[in-house]
Amino acid sequence: MATIQPKSILKNKLSSTPSATDPYKTISDRNREVALYHATLLQARKDLELQILLSTESLIDYPLSQSPASNPSPSDALSFKSHLAPFTPSDYDALIEERNINSLCGYALCPNPRLREGAGEYRILGIGGKASDFRVIKREELERWCGVECKKRAMWVRVQLSERPAWERKGDIGPGIELLDEPKADVVERMEKLDLSTEGEGEKKRKDLARERGDREMGMGAVKGLVDVKVTEKDTSGGKAVPPSLRQEDLSSSLEHLTLEGYTSRFEEQKAKMAGLVKEGVKKDEDDMDTDWL
Repeated sequence: MATIQPKSILKNKLSSTPSATDPYKTISDRNREVALYHATLLQARKDLELQILLSTESLIDYPLSQSPASNPSPSDALSFKSHLAPFTPSDYDALIEERNINSLCGYALCPNPRLREGAGEYRILGIGGKASDFRVIKREELERWCGVECKKRAMWVRVQLSERPAWERKGDIGPGIELLDEPKADVVERMEKLDLSTEGEGEKKRKDLARERGDREMGMGAVKGLVDVKVTEKDTSGGKAVPPSLRQEDLSSSLEHLTLEGYTSRFEEQKAKMAGLVKEGVKKDEDDMDTDWL
């Protein structure tokens, strides 16, 4: 009967030779792998730096079309965003400086030349406006743009760029860059220019003209057409026309405003009195004329 050999409870002694599954067989192989890794990083960094340089050279001549900065060409805007993908704020400042050297506005999508303010170190802005608009800036800062609006557009793009170098983020800036003034489609632009108020004014004028013609208002149960107008002559068969007379009953109603403490003088008595005074005056005048010859 075969005897069973007892198993040792001690751990097996580790072999001093490397196993077949060890990725680094020797120290020299490991050093080679590390060197290749860093060389790859350096090459990627050089490639991105070259890409930034080529993009800067291309953006110096932008825009390719003469569209205004407020409504740039869609193709120029798309390529502008793709060129800025590996840029940092310092790279963007270098682009602005290169465009200024060529006497162009610092905003890459603006076709206008930059300002030229002459001599002097500082400029005062906002004198004729509100007190909040008053500011003193350096002439060099003012001459980087063609106007204040392009400065806003350029700074809007700059704040979206990442501070991390492009080789650390692999040329990606995360979310896409947004322009302050995005390109507008032709349909959208026409819709914005559409003035709906003119249609309302035309409808109002049409109704006013219809009212002047005498057309009926179109409403519930209304019939379109002209107003029925009947012209008839005045009835003059009442007799001979009589001129107005100053009768007492007529005067009493018309002289109510002359009533004093409830009493109104009667017109007939006043008339007779005035007639008597006139007669006496005529007679007196005749007597005076007779005595002149004496």
